[in-house]
Amino acid sequence: MMRTLLRAIVAVLALNASAPSSSHAQAIQPPERVSPMYPGEQIVEAAGFPALVKFEAGAPGAPLVVFITGGGVLARVAYGHPEGKPSDFLGYWMKRDGIPFLAISYPMGNPVFAAAYPDFSMTDWGEQSAEIIARHVKTHNLPPRVVVLGWSMAGRVAEPITASLRKRGIDVELFVAMAAATALPNLLPALAHVKPQPSGLAGVAGGYTDALLLYLKQQNAEAGHTVIDPAIFPAQFMGDYPVRLAASALKRENGAFVPDPLGDQQGTGAWRYSSFPPLALMTHEAWADARHALMDRSTWGFYISQSLSETHVFARVKDFSKLASAQWKQVNDLIHAAPERLTMVMPGNHMFFVGEPGAKATVEALKELRRRAAALDLALDEATRP
Repeated sequence: MMRTLLRAIVAVLALNASAPSSSHAQAIQPPERVSPMYPGEQIVEAAGFPALVKFEAGAPGAPLVVFITGGGVLARVAYGHPEGKPSDFLGYWMKRDGIPFLAISYPMGNPVFAAAYPDFSMTDWGEQSAEIIARHVKTHNLPPRVVVLGWSMAGRVAEPITASLRKRGIDVELFVAMAAATALPNLLPALAHVKPQPSGLAGVAGGYTDALLLYLKQQNAEAGHTVIDPAIFPAQFMGDYPVRLAASALKRENGAFVPDPLGDQQGTGAWRYSSFPPLALMTHEAWADARHALMDRSTWGFYISQSLSETHVFARVKDFSKLASAQWKQVNDLIHAAPERLTMVMPGNHMFFVGEPGAKATVEALKELRRRAAALDLALDEATRP
């Protein structure tokens, strides 16, 4: 009898233990998974790789403006984050002006991407970007000419993206380098010492991240408020990146990064001057980003002069003796003045377009550069006409 009673008590206790109170049940449920995606973002596949994209429609007939992000930073720097102020970012001012705007992030080591792609190359970058652009041009019935903003490391994609777009029947009206590296080698020597991570990607931790956080701190101060909280920037805006995109002429081989100068030149189209698009430059004079402040105007000036000479002079004039002396002088004057004419020096630093003052000024500078580039094209056409 006692044994039966004890069994009953144990059974009741076991039943009570297996049926927790509602508060306890709430506590042990797995936490809700927070999506790493921001509203309006999409992961799309193009050229065999994923990309993070965000698109904002504009006025009918307006050409698409495309922002291609730089090394280890998502294109979110161009359109912002849910807790931010929209007017602190380029996307807001593009939309306000009726400009269709597309921001593209290549695959990097950020949680928005499910896997790493350490061998993603310059050719892949150009092909992926062009395929995504072509889709949006077709889907939204946009003109088959686009303006590309290449920030930082994305200056290196100027020739590959243009070649890939031309294959798809789309012209680049203007490629604007924004405090950007050219295809010339070894412009940023520190990148030659970047280390591979277990993923095979180039790591951004350390001095690389510290520099970006300094730029961000300065841009926050310029805006008078926190545009992007530095505490969230590394996790939500950054990621390790494929080393073949960097201005370091390296590739991954047997788990290490090794020099590949010829492969890098081929990938960037460094010497294919006639294949470059019309070029313009936005740079700055900030000490915090001294290499770009001191060198952008000369390195991009070289490419502006070379590409203009190839596409607007040598391709049009087969016999210079047939040009009147006044025409030849005009050609000289236009080519020599082009780098300065097609350059805008912006207030701020490497991230000059972050924060309302810089974002708004960048859109205004873009409109002015497009106007100048169009006028220069007409002037060179007239000067080279026999």
